[in-house]
Amino acid sequence: MNPDDELARALAFTAPTDPYVICWRDLDPASTTEELETLATWITWATTRYNLDHKVIPPCWPHHGAIIEELSALRTFWEACYQADAAPSDPLAFHRDLTLALRRLRDWSSLLGCGRTVHRPEPEVG
Repeated sequence: MNPDDELARALAFTAPTDPYVICWRDLDPASTTEELETLATWITWATTRYNLDHKVIPPCWPHHGAIIEELSALRTFWEACYQADAAPSDPLAFHRDLTLALRRLRDWSSLLGCGRTVHRPEPEVG
């Protein structure tokens, strides 16, 4: 695929009309797959728009629960900030919180040890 086409598609991304909070714990497998696909579309847009690399969001992000939760919360916040009834200051609030979220994502990615081409499963708990 032409990188320019992929960039254009990512920059043309638009949010759904109604933002919603996802409780990943409560989803059945089919709903989880569907929501991950929707989240992946937003992540493609966000990584392009904010020039984020694998040190912030590793390609294997769908295999890491904490990263999914963080990215999902960011997407919901972003969607809410750009609704017709949003306050004019909401996008600034998103960017303030984005800074904190990117730090957490960078820390998690570093702890996991995943890279651009390497996935490391999370250690077993217990």
